[in-house]
Amino acid sequence: MKNKLLLTSALVGSVAFAGATFAETKVGGNIETTYNATSENGSDSTRGLGSETNISLSTSQDLDNGLTATAGFTLENGASDTEYLVVGNDTFNFAVANDYGNNLSMTALPHVSDQAGTVAGADSTVTYDNIEVANAHNAHHVALNVNGAGGTFTARYTPSLSDTRNGASSVTADGNSATEIMYKGSLGVDGLSVIVGQGEENAATNTGKEDGKNKKYGISYNFGQFAAGIERQESEDAAAAGSQIELESDKASLTFAASDNLSLGLVYIETEKKDGGTKAANDEEIVMAQVGYNFGGLGIELSYADVDNAGNATGDSEAFQIRTITKF
Repeated sequence: MKNKLLLTSALVGSVAFAGATFAETKVGGNIETTYNATSENGSDSTRGLGSETNISLSTSQDLDNGLTATAGFTLENGASDTEYLVVGNDTFNFAVANDYGNNLSMTALPHVSDQAGTVAGADSTVTYDNIEVANAHNAHHVALNVNGAGGTFTARYTPSLSDTRNGASSVTADGNSATEIMYKGSLGVDGLSVIVGQGEENAATNTGKEDGKNKKYGISYNFGQFAAGIERQESEDAAAAGSQIELESDKASLTFAASDNLSLGLVYIETEKKDGGTKAANDEEIVMAQVGYNFGGLGIELSYADVDNAGNATGDSEAFQIRTITKF
């Protein structure tokens, strides 16, 4: 019996020692529920209630060469959504990832809940659904991030924009490649937020398509309870010469923190559209009001968007969203 006890103790000690060589893993996540309702002139109204669950795991450990390796992933409704491996230090890092890191789908505009394009729905031009390069970070990519000037400079290369959710690390895809260069930070000024950059989608030479492009310039400033910002985005899709979709959006927003828990926001967006070089007769205009309240462990957000000339056509639409987020 004594020998068995000694053997058991030795095994326990061995297991504990081996486990100590693994980095600590952190678990997090959230549950988001959203109710959306839209109404457009001349079309049936729509409504829907959905939910999204996110579970994330992350780990970080110091390497023998003095750098730090951070890795993690997020499961969205049970499917892999975000994955990343980042190696670097406080000055720079190199990342291999998808749907991760600073990118030009971010906005410098202060807002309380979802961006206007998400609330307004698919009929809105400003969603940029047909501009692939505007979401180059969603596909698998490599990125170099350098910290400086009160923020981060990012250079990204995406081998294939269609390579978003591979089931194996060796799978390839034949979509267009993309590059992205941007800066996100404060320029060292308290309360200032800046996003500036451009991306380019390199169309395959045998398709006869023009390259896609995306540019963004945004700035906002937080002064006490108020925050205000302006932004401009210029995009065009990769398409045959003479048939490209070109979009130009001018945006402005204002938020007010009425208390530690209550926030109010107002957003205005005007979007011009050209199809094959011909300007649409109408510019799309969105006015969106938002209210958010934090109950501690539960956040609830209300958004209402009024859209004139939705999709740069003659129809008007309205959209209403209720969104709740619980984190754990």
